[in-house]
Amino acid sequence: MNENQNNVQYYEDEIDLRELIMALWKRKIMIICFTLIAAILAGMFSMFVLSPVYDSKLNIVISMPEKYITRYGEYVLPITTNEQYINLITSNDVLLHTIEDMGYDKETTSIDGLRKKITVGKNEAKAGSVQNSFEVIVSANNPEEALKLAQILYSNYLDFLDSMTKERAVNYYYNHFTIELRALENSLLSQKEILKSNEDLLAQTPKNISDGNANIEIQSPLNGSSDYILPVDTINPNYIKLETDIIANKQLINNLENSIRMNNQYLAELDREREAIYKYYRTGQTEILESSVIGVVETNVYLPSPPVAPTQKTSPSNALNTAIGAVLGGMLGVMVALFQEYWFKKA
Repeated sequence: MNENQNNVQYYEDEIDLRELIMALWKRKIMIICFTLIAAILAGMFSMFVLSPVYDSKLNIVISMPEKYITRYGEYVLPITTNEQYINLITSNDVLLHTIEDMGYDKETTSIDGLRKKITVGKNEAKAGSVQNSFEVIVSANNPEEALKLAQILYSNYLDFLDSMTKERAVNYYYNHFTIELRALENSLLSQKEILKSNEDLLAQTPKNISDGNANIEIQSPLNGSSDYILPVDTINPNYIKLETDIIANKQLINNLENSIRMNNQYLAELDREREAIYKYYRTGQTEILESSVIGVVETNVYLPSPPVAPTQKTSPSNALNTAIGAVLGGMLGVMVALFQEYWFKKA
């Protein structure tokens, strides 16, 4: 008897599916109203409140070598992969000058804020090949701003890469020639001391050994007897050795002086290069970097085609936001309908 009572109680507590559908159908107008109101509000919020976002794309090709030839020799670049080069487009220096060139308010536009508007992606490459094509997406609130931002960002990126590679090459060769110059000057000083020592020793060394006291006996070819004897001077081999060493010293000194003169000329040129680079940084990179160092960026980083202004916004999607609002409104309407049906029924 108790078991039957429990079963009856269980079935009475169950919610019948037909009853559930009828409860929703009875309040269908309310559910539809919730759905429409939420959809309209979501659509209006998407259209009039959310700021539109427009994307402009940069397809950048990078094929930087590991080393390149300058007028001062072969220079090994410090960065080894194209991925490392493309990541520099969001470096602080590039973004700071982009903010200035775009005329953004520095109080409202930070470097991190601008960095969030830039997305660096990769284009598909063949298996085993080196990645050298990259897609950079720049976002802004209108098509004109998106295009301008993409153009200025790319220009500042090229300037940064060019100045960075040239600055490092100039500093590398300046240090190299400075160290080499010191070594040459020390070698020159040492050779001059050796030359003076050899010249002093040569002055104290007799040119001839016997000073005319040695004789050469002249014999007759017929009978082998001595016909007469001639006095001769014997050359001192030490004297000849010293003369040879002095000549070698003077040639080496001449070569060292030429090398020192060439190194000083290089250092003077590099001083002018460094001054041009420092001036470029002092002026906020508003002037063109006047450098005679061969630039590797000009020929190894380029755009196959220039960026264009977007014709339609990327986000927000009004249709998608309206659909999401309608779904959420319908769910809310169903919850309210069920709440009214079963809460008040039990009450």
